[in-house]
Amino acid sequence: MPFNLIDTKSLAADAVDNTILDLTSNYAFTGTITGAGGGGLVKVSSYSIPSSTAEFNLNGIFTSTYENYLLVCSGLGVLSTNGYIGIRLNQASDNSHITSGYVATETAYEGGAVGVQRSGGNWRVTNMTPMYAGTNGEQASILMMNVYAPYLSVPTKFSTLNHARNSGNSAWYTGLNAGHNTSNTSIGGLNFGTDSGQNFVTSTGASGEVSQIVVYGYEI
Repeated sequence: MPFNLIDTKSLAADAVDNTILDLTSNYAFTGTITGAGGGGLVKVSSYSIPSSTAEFNLNGIFTSTYENYLLVCSGLGVLSTNGYIGIRLNQASDNSHITSGYVATETAYEGGAVGVQRSGGNWRVTNMTPMYAGTNGEQASILMMNVYAPYLSVPTKFSTLNHARNSGNSAWYTGLNAGHNTSNTSIGGLNFGTDSGQNFVTSTGASGEVSQIVVYGYEI
């Protein structure tokens, strides 16, 4: 006769140790799990950039669940040389783009230390220089972008670390870029677009590597 209820009062503390549990199996838990530590990165979503795309949106990635977020972008580049990539904020209420009030300052190295501040209708991934074509595995750009308090009704801020080949194919470009938007609107997503009318890279040419964005929330 099978048992469908175990009297936990009859079990001594730690009676089932980790040598009995198969930790390679999959377990489904319900309720709230405690005692497993707190804080860290929690994956929210991932997105592979489709072909023949000059603009795309990541909506619904920012919610009240987390205050701050991290975006890890692999191979985020343009198909042809001499292109910029811009990022705009999408309002949580209706996914409409915020088209003004962007300010960013970047310090970079491109054969020498350089810096620039830019105000405009978006944040540029590489604030100082356009990109070389990102179809080569080595030259494909990378981007790690922190987004601070996007869902709150305060000015959304960001900071990035980026690395790419410059449009003249003469130097590697590495930059630290940070800024804010002056709007106090709650933000639910991001809009990515090419300032130069090009299409995004969908594959870097390296075996198995595709252009994608993974979004994480910072758990407190």
